[in-house]
Amino acid sequence: MLNLTSLLSAFKDLDPMNWSVIKHTLNFLWQGLLAIFVVIGLIIIAVKLTSFLITKCTEAKKARDEQANNDQNPS
Repeated sequence: MLNLTSLLSAFKDLDPMNWSVIKHTLNFLWQGLLAIFVVIGLIIIAVKLTSFLITKCTEAKKARDEQANNDQNPS
């Protein structure tokens, strides 16, 4: 089984206590987190938009059906 020490010795620049490595890691971290939140936001917007459009279509269909019933059965 490969342990952390042998893995670190394989890469000479891979040192967990090196500030330049930590800076690069934090850079990847915030970019990844931002990408995750952007995708989640886009999914939320898509779901809300779809729900809104379905509600509007249902209301329009109901209004058309009521109008057709009123045209066929004038009181």
